Amino acid sequence: MSWKGLPRITGETLEAAFGAPAETEDTELGWYPAQRLRYVMNTASGGFNAYIRNNEVVLIETATAPSAAVLHDLGAPAAVMPNEVLADKAYVHEYLYCARGLVLSVAEPFNKEQPARIVRCRGIHPIDGPEQFGPELFMAFEDKTLW
Repeated sequence: MSWKGLPRITGETLEAAFGAPAETEDTELGWYPAQRLRYVMNTASGGFNAYIRNNEVVLIETATAPSAAVLHDLGAPAAVMPNEVLADKAYVHEYLYCARGLVLSVAEPFNKEQPARIVRCRGIHPIDGPEQFGPELFMAFEDKTLW
């Protein structure tokens, strides 16, 4: 995998490169509001979502997650964060690759005989360490839930 992190780009840069987004909506990313732009492409990836704050793209998310085979090529993550999303019959860990600016949501089935799968692939600006993957990008599921 050759991903080296999300470059510093603006919403205008995306529009110049890919045209107008298919959909735009206000959402939350981590603990804070963001704008999500959905780009649909006729490729194997299906496109991507871009999350923007103050006209800067802070995160992109592929429409189609890669095969779990990339986990072998990437090696050990810098950190394994608590889950942010849920998957059927699996616990989802956030694998953080700081220098690559990559966050993979890996579903690890409760039944250990089943293989792990990647359910979400996100690109961020490269960071120096897990402590920089803060509330502007990440909110653990347990923090979202009111019991």
